Amino acid sequence: MVNSGFQYTSAPFVRLLLPLCLGVCLEKSGLHLPVLLFIVLLFLAVVILLILKDIAFFLQPIWSVILFIAILFIGIARAHEKEILFPTLNNQHYFVVLDTYPKEKAKTYQVVCQMINSDLKILIYLPKSPAVKSAKPGDILSMNGLPELIENDGNPYEFNYRRYLNDRGIGHRIFLREGQYDLLKGCSLMNISRNALVFREKLIEILYRSGIQEDRVPLISSISFGARDEVDKETVQSFTNTGVIHVLAVSGMNVGLIFIILDFFLRFMKRWKLGFLFHTSAVLIGIWSYALVTGMSASILRAAVMFTFVVIGNAFRRNANIFNSLAVSAFFLVLWDPAIMRDIGFQLSYAAVLAIVVIQPLLYKRLYFKSRFLDKIWLLLSVTFAAQIGTLPFTLQYFHQFPVYFWLANLAVIPLVTCILYLSFVVVFLSLISGFFTSIFAFVLDWSVRLVLISVNIVEALPHAVIKGIYPSYFQVTIILLMGLLFYNYCKVQHFRSLRNLFLLAILLSFTGVLATYRHLTSSEIIFLNIPGTRAMVVAKGERAVVLFDRCEKANEKIGYVLKPFFGERGIKKTDMFQLSDSLRISDGSLCVMGNMVFYKGARIVIQSQDTTAYKNSPKELFADLVWIGNIKSGIDHSLDLPTCRIILYHASKEAEKEVKEHHPSTTFNVNSSVQLLIQSFPFENKNQFICQYFNQRKE
Repeated sequence: MVNSGFQYTSAPFVRLLLPLCLGVCLEKSGLHLPVLLFIVLLFLAVVILLILKDIAFFLQPIWSVILFIAILFIGIARAHEKEILFPTLNNQHYFVVLDTYPKEKAKTYQVVCQMINSDLKILIYLPKSPAVKSAKPGDILSMNGLPELIENDGNPYEFNYRRYLNDRGIGHRIFLREGQYDLLKGCSLMNISRNALVFREKLIEILYRSGIQEDRVPLISSISFGARDEVDKETVQSFTNTGVIHVLAVSGMNVGLIFIILDFFLRFMKRWKLGFLFHTSAVLIGIWSYALVTGMSASILRAAVMFTFVVIGNAFRRNANIFNSLAVSAFFLVLWDPAIMRDIGFQLSYAAVLAIVVIQPLLYKRLYFKSRFLDKIWLLLSVTFAAQIGTLPFTLQYFHQFPVYFWLANLAVIPLVTCILYLSFVVVFLSLISGFFTSIFAFVLDWSVRLVLISVNIVEALPHAVIKGIYPSYFQVTIILLMGLLFYNYCKVQHFRSLRNLFLLAILLSFTGVLATYRHLTSSEIIFLNIPGTRAMVVAKGERAVVLFDRCEKANEKIGYVLKPFFGERGIKKTDMFQLSDSLRISDGSLCVMGNMVFYKGARIVIQSQDTTAYKNSPKELFADLVWIGNIKSGIDHSLDLPTCRIILYHASKEAEKEVKEHHPSTTFNVNSSVQLLIQSFPFENKNQFICQYFNQRKE
């Protein structure tokens, strides 16, 4: 049994989890204390303990302090130990083993590989070919090339792709051409995780052969086996917009189903002598085997660890406290991999479960229905509302939108997804016995998936189904979290003080929103973006932005993708895009563009563009505050008549950067990261100060 009542003494791991997480955060932020300080503090604590050994009143708090400090430094040490330093690799011959199946991209196949005799992982892009398409985990690849360290583009508010991959042990990437690689036939190097992926692929092949419509199999495999990569982007976006994206991630519901099935079919073991040991071992092996097959994501790990302690507790007839079970699972997961704290799935999984445990009972007791059917509907809705409340701060921070009809979508989808889970296992099992019964259940499974897609599409088509463009600050997210705690406290004790504080926090949240809007309306800046294949600059003033860019294939799509987070954070409502050319003329308030020359608030900017005549049309005596030139491989072409300037922006390799700085002692910025130009006006002195700085370093 599971005890959901919170008692601090019955959940000791809650007290251990807090200092462990704090230690990990201190190490990740670079603010950790030196080990010497730990030794000194521990020594002082022991001395105080010995002095006060006869005073029982002081024993408990002192031991608590010692334990807190010890766990804190365990977190620091563990985070430091697990931190991977990715070295610079040489241009040479490498042997690597495939860790994943090749994932199809627009022009290449992407595959994660591990270097043989090393723990380093490399993200490899291979040309499309039948041999690459048929490759599988464990195959060995021979390659020649120079793997490069993965870095961010450095554009404003972009997703930290480097950290995302580094947390998964991937630090390098390489693009290979034909002749640079060879898949060694008949050679493989398997381990337990690669075998699990191959086994999962065989299960998915059974679904394809069962008669289910092919375009629905990826959705089934994502729900049942965690193979989400094959689900198309449109379907994922529809599930996100309706608030049911969680069903595509294998989680506690899946593990609970595995537990119920195994417990039912293996119950006969309990009649044996020491049968509870065999039963417990078999159930745990089944749970962790399923976790391996589904990819060991953060949500499945949380559920597997929790059910492990529940199963062990049941075997020894011990009631498990749900809060302690949550804390235990989080404690060991963070101890095993401190970087998991930054995983979005980890945060959402624990937030949802904690909210369901804490908030759902309070909501459920608010309404009572005599009808059993209506009561079950309200039970499902109360769980949905509780989970949404718990994950709201995280979804707003990461996804910047709110699905208005999440409750309606979950009401329709959750029962169908439960059926899909059961039916997918039944189809796989029956495929080993009878083709006739397999086709019957496959037909039902196919229709269940069809109903899920119909339900999602209907909810998504409702007016105002999703509110987009929500970009809260970290301070606002903290306020929302505090409001959630106060709401819980008010529901539990019905105290007026909690309601009053909730109202005050709501006013503070509104004030921060107004302040952010005012800051956006009054801010003015120029951003020079770092976009492979093209160049673009943004002149942002208030809620409007003007984008100037070079000719490029799919320029609008590329630039729009890069600028989406920046426009959201800055509150940009209107955007005008112009391609640079000699004939371009813009006169809009303080912004004036004439060909390759931009004038803005007293700043004079010259842009070298492939669609403009460089500087030949510019007067030689022109003084520019900033010159933005193109890609440089071996220094600046000195035949160009560069105007006198304060700042030079350029794209250059590391080899060319030194030459550029030697020939041009002006302030130079290598635009391998986006650069922000701030213009500080001095109207009484009739002059401007130009501050050029990196908006976002690539390695942050």
